[in-house]
Amino acid sequence: MTTEDFGAAGHPADTDRPHSPAQPDRPAAPRALWTRPWAAGLAGLVVGAAAVGTTWVTLADGDGAAGGSGVGPTSTSKLALPATLGTFVEFQGAARRSGSRGADQTAQRIAKSDAESTRLLSRAYGGAGAAVRTYAQRDDASTTVLVSAVRGGSPAPFVPYQDAAALGLVRPMREVRTVGDVACLIVNQPTPAGQTPRPDSVNVDHCQRTKEGLTVTVGNISGDLRTSPDQVAALVEDVWSDVT
Repeated sequence: MTTEDFGAAGHPADTDRPHSPAQPDRPAAPRALWTRPWAAGLAGLVVGAAAVGTTWVTLADGDGAAGGSGVGPTSTSKLALPATLGTFVEFQGAARRSGSRGADQTAQRIAKSDAESTRLLSRAYGGAGAAVRTYAQRDDASTTVLVSAVRGGSPAPFVPYQDAAALGLVRPMREVRTVGDVACLIVNQPTPAGQTPRPDSVNVDHCQRTKEGLTVTVGNISGDLRTSPDQVAALVEDVWSDVT
């Protein structure tokens, strides 16, 4: 278990150190999210962005579109997300159980970010009931997701059209894929025509399901889960079943 101190000062500036010959880069072992010095600050930024993501990355696409049905009536009734989500648990609890130095401070920052994001999401939907929560994989804390739910309908995800063939690519660089009732906004690493896309060339920006009166979104995905739209869509369905 790592003992990295989140409050430790950074390295001295180059001008304060004697010059030494360049050393080859050495790969660093992966670390859990809360053991990274930048994690707390980054989490606050991305959590706030993702909380309103269903508004600024989507446009109306008409009724009946997978993942969206256009903005409709909202409700102020309260909404609560589950404490656990399959193999995912609340981030704050996972961080504290790690025993890592600085984990408590990081957990507090994430809790504040989730609370503020909940407030912002509710305000974006005119005061509708909303909830935002960060989860971490129980057995692999480097995999995290941000889940948001709001009592209001949302437009379906939208990306501008790209002619992949004209660009000489197998897939467009951005696309929307549907998995049942869930729509996922995908960012693809370029794969030249005639080649087979690598499994890790797929990056899920977010997945959402919505109808009149409810929108559930899973985004800010880290770890291997980011390359699996089907698994992210399944998380959306799990949340949907819990809050409806």
